[in-house]
Amino acid sequence: MVGDVFPADPLRFEVTQAVVDSFLEATGNERRGKDAPSMLASVYLVDLLSARQSPPGGIHAKQSIRFFRSLKVGETISIQARVVEKYIRKERPYVVSDFEAKGEDGTSVSSGRITSIWGKDQ
Repeated sequence: MVGDVFPADPLRFEVTQAVVDSFLEATGNERRGKDAPSMLASVYLVDLLSARQSPPGGIHAKQSIRFFRSLKVGETISIQARVVEKYIRKERPYVVSDFEAKGEDGTSVSSGRITSIWGKDQ
């Protein structure tokens, strides 16, 4: 339903040095300064989409993400989403969700929109 929030309690992730190092290695980047790259928050979108509990066969159609600040090693971020739109196109159901990742201090780390083609209910 439009307005549904998922998951009910925000997912929480600690930004550890090991996570930062793995992210930098996977993306072919080098550490710059003491902060972790803000883009690290996008890694957790996979877990967020899994928390939505959609039926099998769905397709991740598109996403847009805005990054607001870098992350601190040792910081815990929380992420949650809200369904903002549902529509049918070419006989396929689409679901649009807005998400936000926040730092421990409540400031926004990143936000964005995810559009998915909904899987078929069994």
